[in-house]
Amino acid sequence: MQAIIVAGGRGTRMSPLTTSIPKPMLKVGDKPILEHILNYLKKNGIKDIIISVGYLKNQIISNFGNGSRLNLSIQYIYEDAHDPLSTAGAIVKAKKLIKNTFLVTYADILRELDIRKMADFHKSKKAFATIAAYKNYHKNPKSIILFDKRGKISSFRERPAYNPKKNYCWSNASLYILEPQIFDYIPLSYTDFGSDIFPMLIKDKKRIYAYKSYGKFIDIGSRRKLESANKIFFA
Repeated sequence: MQAIIVAGGRGTRMSPLTTSIPKPMLKVGDKPILEHILNYLKKNGIKDIIISVGYLKNQIISNFGNGSRLNLSIQYIYEDAHDPLSTAGAIVKAKKLIKNTFLVTYADILRELDIRKMADFHKSKKAFATIAAYKNYHKNPKSIILFDKRGKISSFRERPAYNPKKNYCWSNASLYILEPQIFDYIPLSYTDFGSDIFPMLIKDKKRIYAYKSYGKFIDIGSRRKLESANKIFFA
């Protein structure tokens, strides 16, 4: 399986740390966030990587190059740092490089999830897309995913305007296994998986499933989260 890592964002909430360093190159422990993600993918048997870069892209490219240092094969696609395309639009240029079922994740998230088991689940469901989901206890979750006992998703709400009725909900863990035909739904413009693509696929009655993830998970979207990542994963 191939993987696309979306790594082109400006990381404005991490300022001033990201004034001269792209967020994926900020360190957790003794390595950049992105290097931890690359090692995680390799550990799960994925060595064919495409990285979507934009803001301060040369720092990422010069550090990882073609991936040989990490025993990986890395290619790059590019978005304009001044005109970012969001999470889905950023992967469109990878279409010509994708051969089969592939994975998408973001360059600011560390996690424990067995990708092989998730891929087996995706295949067994004959899914068009499978979304990793985590149990979220936050009173104002960024997303809420509703699905049945088989995992089939009936609703995906990004930035919901209401609190969940339970003391938790299932939220988007920002790792997706996708079929190449998904590129038919993504324009080369500002397009987000959560706000645009997944609701569109559900409306179009595509086979979209949730895969429950119970391992460690952190979205490093702030300086506080960067400190937490060091404690959670490398204390």
